Amino acid sequence: MEKSEPSQKTKIELGEPNYLNKNCLLANSLGHSPYKRCQYCESNFSNCIFLQYQIISLGLIVFSFVLSFIMEGRISETIIFSVFALVIVYGYFFSKSTDKIIETNFKRKKAEELALREKISKEEAEKLAVQERALRKRTEKLVNEYKNLDKAKTMFLNIASHQLRTPLSAMKGYLSMILDGNYPREKEKEFIKTIYRSNEREIELVNDLLDLNKLQTGKLQFNFRDDVQLEDIIEEIINEFQAEAQHKGLYLVFNKPKQPLPKITADPQKLRQVILNLIDNALKYTSKGGVTVNLKPCPSSIQISVQDTGMGMMSQEKEKLFQLFSRSEEATSVYPSGIGIGLYLSSEIVKVHKGKIWAESPGKGKGSTFYVELPVKK
Repeated sequence: MEKSEPSQKTKIELGEPNYLNKNCLLANSLGHSPYKRCQYCESNFSNCIFLQYQIISLGLIVFSFVLSFIMEGRISETIIFSVFALVIVYGYFFSKSTDKIIETNFKRKKAEELALREKISKEEAEKLAVQERALRKRTEKLVNEYKNLDKAKTMFLNIASHQLRTPLSAMKGYLSMILDGNYPREKEKEFIKTIYRSNEREIELVNDLLDLNKLQTGKLQFNFRDDVQLEDIIEEIINEFQAEAQHKGLYLVFNKPKQPLPKITADPQKLRQVILNLIDNALKYTSKGGVTVNLKPCPSSIQISVQDTGMGMMSQEKEKLFQLFSRSEEATSVYPSGIGIGLYLSSEIVKVHKGKIWAESPGKGKGSTFYVELPVKK
């Protein structure tokens, strides 16, 4: 049976009994501390106050002997006794009082070091606790973001797959009927119009998805110009939508300012996309009445408002209006083809232009007004 090795002796620290000061020539030569007070000392032997006392005492004795010899021609026994008695008695009390001072100073120093370590440990613990709370909060945020992203991804795939399939199915069905000749001739023009509208819807949806992908990957390009006139953009869009408004029996009015407004720095195509989306939505969700577009100057911006007499909205719906894939149940029932990208893209485009976009509504069935404010050139 093998013998277990003896456990390694624990190192004796300063202040503990039997501490050996390796810096001291005397203690190192003896292999132990000569006095109790030496357990509190780390100084070299040459810096020892007791060695200094002994040297001073020896010098005093020699001086006393020499002085006695000079004065009396001999060394007096009285002088010898007196000097040695003084040295011994004083040395005894000096040693005792100094032992107490050294031990007290050591304990005070250790207490200060302990208090400092505790303070540092407490500060480090508090710092670690703060970092841990911040890390936990960050982790929770990332988990929530991941859940929201996963939910949005699932919603996107469900909506996009349905919306992409619907126009393609319609086009395939009508084209099949035309190719087979299995349709009334008087319906041919109507079929072609339906195919055209489905194709336009498909192009619009694909463009929105491409823009969304570019936006989220930071690749959506903006071409800013310093001479953008908002009246021209709005007027052009209004003309494009007049036929659709008349087809639905709605009015579409643009209250153009009498005086030209200041030109702004913007990407005209991106702004056109925003305004077109707002007017298009207003017409889609309005069944009677119509849409009014206003343009007015503000102290440091130009405000566009698109007001409709449509379905309106509740306050809780306004909070989610510009979120990705966010649509109310009523909006889905009125216009099932939407997937909730247009307003999100519009809000992001307006942010890049350092502008603001928001919506207001008195309530359900009371219409809505969408606002866009864009800064003017200074």
